[in-house]
Amino acid sequence: MKNKKILVLAYAISPTRGSEYSVAWNYVEEMSKDNKLTVLYGASGDYMGDCEEMENYVNQHPNSQITFIPVYPNKLANLLNWPNRHHLLVYSFYYAYNVWQKLAYRKAKELVANGAFDLIHYVGMIGYREPGYLWNLGLPYIWGPICGANNSSVVLMKNMPLLGKLKHRFRTIANILQLHYSRRLKKALNATDILLTATSENQRLFKNIHGKDSICIPENCIIGHIHLNKGKFVNPYKYNLVVIGRLDARKSVGILLEAVARLKFKEMVHVDIVGDGSLKDKLQQYAIENGLNSLITWHGKLPRDKAVQIFDSAHLHVITSISEGNPTTIWEAMSFGVPTLSFDHCGMHDTLCDGAGILVPIESTYEANVQGITNAIDVVLAEPERLERLAEATLIRAKKYTWEIRRKFWNELYEELVMKLDKKRK
Repeated sequence: MKNKKILVLAYAISPTRGSEYSVAWNYVEEMSKDNKLTVLYGASGDYMGDCEEMENYVNQHPNSQITFIPVYPNKLANLLNWPNRHHLLVYSFYYAYNVWQKLAYRKAKELVANGAFDLIHYVGMIGYREPGYLWNLGLPYIWGPICGANNSSVVLMKNMPLLGKLKHRFRTIANILQLHYSRRLKKALNATDILLTATSENQRLFKNIHGKDSICIPENCIIGHIHLNKGKFVNPYKYNLVVIGRLDARKSVGILLEAVARLKFKEMVHVDIVGDGSLKDKLQQYAIENGLNSLITWHGKLPRDKAVQIFDSAHLHVITSISEGNPTTIWEAMSFGVPTLSFDHCGMHDTLCDGAGILVPIESTYEANVQGITNAIDVVLAEPERLERLAEATLIRAKKYTWEIRRKFWNELYEELVMKLDKKRK
């Protein structure tokens, strides 16, 4: 069940970054223990073509099991990505990304012609909107886990800046049209031997709209040691809440700040906010105007290793995003035994169960949703021993989401697929 030769498509990859980058990196690092991988990628930095970090890493840490091949954007891709790179029109990236996918397909076609691969796995990016072209190569083909078919919750957008509201309304309309009517998406789904979806909501949508069965599995999981710092529960000065991620409209950290402002036991909390983004100044101004700034440490953007260390002293990880897959920070929090509080939607609906988190139902009004977050925090502050029980349950849950288990899953899936298609050919 090992030693497969796998052609991997992973647009964004980095050993030091989170999000999409870590999804691809963790996959490649783990699967190379049993298989030989050829990885096509397009970015290890902030923008398409920023591959220097990955190239330096490969030079310093050679691995005979992995061949990394950067696919650089051509002039057209760079031109299309220029508005995104200069923060003028982020959606221009998708036009550039389509051109990049064609370049990746050209390179993949050349590789397949010159060498034998057992299968192709399109690992990332995880959004379904750009299905690429590698499904045309006639090899066993796996796509995912993917997500993005779900729409953002309108009711959570009330206090979002106008530009953010317009962006997400546009995304909703584009999402409905693309999900239902994209011809290339339909072709890619038909050519995909195994589809994986990152959330049960996405699994349901692809089944209902396209009749495509899929395996529901989170796009990332835990790598490294799982442990819990029990000392933080012994007479803590404050109970530490932590938020890690971009301070933008989608992450909606403002909902948490509004909830903290209403807390009955406000004096018992401290909030660590790690990240930067377009709404940072506005969020800081809100904190000052509402007497919250003394409760908050604004860390800004930190290297991944330093950011996750904050979890060691954290009591509760909070996500108030209007839309997500399964944020990488969930797995990082789990590895430190830190439970996550979130609205009951997206990937969190599937992942934060068995007492390993707090899921707040989405109500019909914005005010009720803010109050729901407030009430959930006040409940554990009124009875802090609940936090330790949640931490213990999180540790148990974490052990089901290790990369060792995921590697075994992938290897078995690959073996089953290759054997099945070999029998068909015979």
